[in-house]
Amino acid sequence: MIIKPAMLPTLDLEKLSLLINQRYGLEFRQQRLKPLQEALQERMEVCKISTIDEYLQLVQQQEEELLLLINLLTVHETYFFREPTHLSIMSKQAIPRLIKNGSQAPFLRLLSAGCSTGEEAYSMAIAALSIPGAGIDWDFEVIGVDVDKEAIKKAQAGIYGLYSFRSCPRDICENCFDHVAKESYMIKSHIKKKVRFESLNLFAQAYPDWMQNMDIVFYRNVSIYFSKEQQQEVFRRLSELLKTDGSLFLSCTETLYHNNKLLSLVKNDDVFYYQKQAAEIVVDRAAATRKITAINKQYLAVGQPRQISALQLKKQSPKPALQTNRSSLATSKSKRHSPLPLTDKGTRCQERFTAALELVKLKKYPEAISRLNEILAVDSFFIKAYTLKANILLNLQCVDTAIELCQTALMLDTFCLEAYLLLGMAAKLTGQQAEAIKRFKEAVYVYPECWLAHFFLAEMYQLPEEAPYAKREYELAMKILKQGNFEKHGLSFFLVPFQLDNFIQLCQHNITKLQA
Repeated sequence: MIIKPAMLPTLDLEKLSLLINQRYGLEFRQQRLKPLQEALQERMEVCKISTIDEYLQLVQQQEEELLLLINLLTVHETYFFREPTHLSIMSKQAIPRLIKNGSQAPFLRLLSAGCSTGEEAYSMAIAALSIPGAGIDWDFEVIGVDVDKEAIKKAQAGIYGLYSFRSCPRDICENCFDHVAKESYMIKSHIKKKVRFESLNLFAQAYPDWMQNMDIVFYRNVSIYFSKEQQQEVFRRLSELLKTDGSLFLSCTETLYHNNKLLSLVKNDDVFYYQKQAAEIVVDRAAATRKITAINKQYLAVGQPRQISALQLKKQSPKPALQTNRSSLATSKSKRHSPLPLTDKGTRCQERFTAALELVKLKKYPEAISRLNEILAVDSFFIKAYTLKANILLNLQCVDTAIELCQTALMLDTFCLEAYLLLGMAAKLTGQQAEAIKRFKEAVYVYPECWLAHFFLAEMYQLPEEAPYAKREYELAMKILKQGNFEKHGLSFFLVPFQLDNFIQLCQHNITKLQA
């Protein structure tokens, strides 16, 4: 008889967790034990193994089996031109600077660390090829590395479904891919030959020679799985791969965790990245760090819907609460809070989170974000800090950054209700109906009693033939609300002027309209 997940001894799970952590850096805290249990159960059934001791012996002897287990524990959430500002900085500033300062016909080396199924590496190649003289006056290669061998195989094939293109500009889709089957597209050969993929563990004892002397490194949405110490170790090793004047890009949700003296922090508008500079031109990192921790301006990403500059905001007359505080989020010199001590950090983080919630209720959004940043600087696994920050930023129309924060939360907990709700709300806000429906359905799957997910689903069903679905969702939302479960909306902070009875009346009104 195979042991059920609920029966798995905690001590044995900790042994397995320690083995994974030592070899691949993945850290499992209390909130991630359930996914570990479920993945272990699945692999034990496939291997026809009945005890954890047997499985531990197997993974110690067969590295491939341990990798198969790890693949069930990591989220391969990636797509073309994710966080496009980084690619724009790379192609318009970082690479031109390297070409100008390099040899007569420089050859640049670009690395996608944790490349998953290859979308990031190919995006880097597409962006590089857009630079004048590429392949003629100068040349380059992109190397994508990932521990998942199956993901590497898919990357090498270069064939993708429509979902991988959800943020990709149409002209790039048309010019850089060939339509090879229904809803399947292959990267064009002239781009593909610029990219190669290798299976590699970022925690390997030594990196191979071909990884040395990199000019650009993208290391985004990977370190979230690691402990703070391991984050610093991988960052150090990747920093050592860079040549002088090389650049290292992390996702906007990760930049804060890697403050150290290895690389200089460069600010480009509201985006930060790292650069290896010669000793005589290193900038004042302490000053740069203060700019991040005060308001964390990198969370106001470039090109957000309806986002305007701080200068424009200063010239405008006062707006309602959320609009006014959008400007204060971008420009406020809010009071700095003392850093969190590392001792008893769980209790202190919870206290800071409670304080952040109170600040949000008072519409003190910069101060709330500052508190949440303090939490994440100490505990990068504090999921509610990601989702509350995403909630705040979504209210401030910083949609892309809110989405990134939600995706980070889902990497840590695939059953994070608030992340699915916020992703649905972001899609709704930007007019992506199919994506919104998908996300609200996921929220209902995670927590069927979430009346807000049912309500939003009903609102998304707008076609005449969808009326029965809309009616059903309104009825479900109303049923939950009539049981007095208004608090089951699923959000850390729910800013609406309506109360329970108002929503019940609204549901009933909409049902009546649909029946007419």
